[in-house]
Amino acid sequence: MGEPERRKTVCEICLNNCGVDAWVQDGKVVKVEGSPECPDRGRLCVKGYASRDYIYRADRIKTPLRRVGRRGEGKFEPISWDEAYTEIARKLNGYKKEFGADSVAFYTGYSKWYRTMFHRFVHSFGTRNYGTESSSCFQAMRMANILTGGSLSRPDIAHAELFLAWAYDPFYSSVFHYDMIEKQREKGMKVICIDPKVTPFSQLADIHLRPRAGTDGALALYFGQYLIAHGAVDQAYIDAHVHGYPEYAAYVKEFSAERTAQLTGIPVDQLEAAGALLTEDRRFAISLGAAPLTHHRNGVQNIRALLALSAISGSYDREGGNIPTEFANPKMNADCDVGDERFIDEVRPEGGRPKIGTDRFPVWSELIDEFQAMDLSRQILEGTPYPIQAVFSLGMNARMFPGDGKLFQALSQVGFFVDVDIFLTDTAKYADIVLPACTSFERAQFQGGFMGHYFNTPTVRWLDPVIEPLYESKSDADILCELANYLELDDPILRKGYEACSRYLLRRVGVTFSELQTTHATTRIPGKEPYRPGDNTAHGYATPTGKFELTSEVLRRHGFDPLPTYRPSADEHDPEEYPLQLTAGGRLPYHFHSRFQNSALKKVFRPESMADISPEDAKALRIRQGDAIALTTAYGTIRLKANVTHTVAPGAVFVYQDYPDADVNSIIGPEHLDPISGFPGYRSVRCRVEKVKPQKETERRDA
Repeated sequence: MGEPERRKTVCEICLNNCGVDAWVQDGKVVKVEGSPECPDRGRLCVKGYASRDYIYRADRIKTPLRRVGRRGEGKFEPISWDEAYTEIARKLNGYKKEFGADSVAFYTGYSKWYRTMFHRFVHSFGTRNYGTESSSCFQAMRMANILTGGSLSRPDIAHAELFLAWAYDPFYSSVFHYDMIEKQREKGMKVICIDPKVTPFSQLADIHLRPRAGTDGALALYFGQYLIAHGAVDQAYIDAHVHGYPEYAAYVKEFSAERTAQLTGIPVDQLEAAGALLTEDRRFAISLGAAPLTHHRNGVQNIRALLALSAISGSYDREGGNIPTEFANPKMNADCDVGDERFIDEVRPEGGRPKIGTDRFPVWSELIDEFQAMDLSRQILEGTPYPIQAVFSLGMNARMFPGDGKLFQALSQVGFFVDVDIFLTDTAKYADIVLPACTSFERAQFQGGFMGHYFNTPTVRWLDPVIEPLYESKSDADILCELANYLELDDPILRKGYEACSRYLLRRVGVTFSELQTTHATTRIPGKEPYRPGDNTAHGYATPTGKFELTSEVLRRHGFDPLPTYRPSADEHDPEEYPLQLTAGGRLPYHFHSRFQNSALKKVFRPESMADISPEDAKALRIRQGDAIALTTAYGTIRLKANVTHTVAPGAVFVYQDYPDADVNSIIGPEHLDPISGFPGYRSVRCRVEKVKPQKETERRDA
């Protein structure tokens, strides 16, 4: 037996890219630790420490598979890679020839590292029907930023004097931010936490506001009214850089403390205390949750209402406020970069039919270079505006879609379905061909741009695998390059392989591929500087008016209200029949999508699916801790157990994803979507909860 050897990599389970020291002995990972020299200073979350369990799970897909049973049945036979590639190429090229390239939809769930290559692969095939799980994550927040300030932005917590921690808990996510927050608090920074739940972070805040889920926009509009009424706006900035202020100022007058208290459930005295703190002469930064604030039917307008506060106070594009992360002028600082967009665009197909979801979500289609996957099942089942004959996916998780039974139905009916994954998920069981992917510990990886802890620093990095791929699994990138050859795509760069693609992406950077391979260190791109506060204000914003748009001209053009108006997010079913509000879509800190469904880790912390309800609601419903309950919406019922907790406010029910035995998305309507972004309203659905009688009691009653 050889001596353990320490090898450097990163944890790729989520986007933080935390540094990992993997101890390898005789070709096997025997221990993982955090890397002390990385920005996270050697700290890993519970998921990172569970990497060995993740790598060596018994349900890994070991070989390419061909379906031999019914779709969804999970019966497959092993085949060779050549057989799999040959069958996929024959089918996809056949559909392309007979029905056009747009008849094939390409989709990726997790991970994200290969997406630049996959997007190019899709374009080289001849279609723009490229979709991702960002159809329900991140992109709605980005859309709101683009519609309002012209680019993505981030809170500059490190220099803020007041932090509006909106739907934010660094103990559960962005764990590397907490040190920064503590340093600023020592310097006097105040924190207002806005979160319906009591969280570890909310208990440290100066003020904790608990709005009803989906009413964040109303709260932000109240704050806007309060700032204006108390003369706490930056009129010089507004006059020079803001579009639509008179209309906005007139609209927010409707949001008095009394009306806002009715809408949000926050007492008037708490609203006024938070408003008073906001009007002090402080630079304030606002967190913009990529999921909790956008998983509502009013999600985009929620974020726009928050951003409006940054603008009218003069905190936008200012140190200590919310800072754009992209230049309005594309020529600024663009000579040395990784060139992801050029890599994708240089093979972009001309013409073709509209992307999936274009007619239904035109603002999404204009702003986001992906199809809106929430419309995929409808188009497959209805065949309009044109039929989808095949789906090729990398890591598709159908259970993350609202009304996921509709997508499973669509996958049952589509002509051909391929799924690439690490584990044989419920979605993979519907595929005609399944290809085995490897984990990040088993693959080489090129990373470029703004990554994880290096979000505001343009960097590049090359990582070697720490162990060989298990079984017959391959890297997603290698699968794409090899398949490009079988498909005979007119793309010599892809067909040369992953390393050739990485070298091509580096050609304008000023760092050689050999240097990256030698150092393995995160390397800052020479001549490429992070965005600096004030650059866009000085040169104009990338909006139709060149200003920060409180009234969005893009939304106006598409027939939407240009102001960040508030409308209720909950569905319109009878509140007497469904008196509680379900908030789904959240993750427990030791879960991530479906990746830990069969992990021993889950059985340690919360082995069964549970619904968090308040003690007040539990008492009224005669429910005790651990009781079996039925959770019902207008779309169906699931059974799970009650978790009675003071962290949840009366009237609210919180259910977490990743429990297939209690699939909460199956009882959320597939049409419960934000009309601007297409994002699902996971977090604001009317429901009721009932105690389920024990089996023996039911049998006695029946007798």
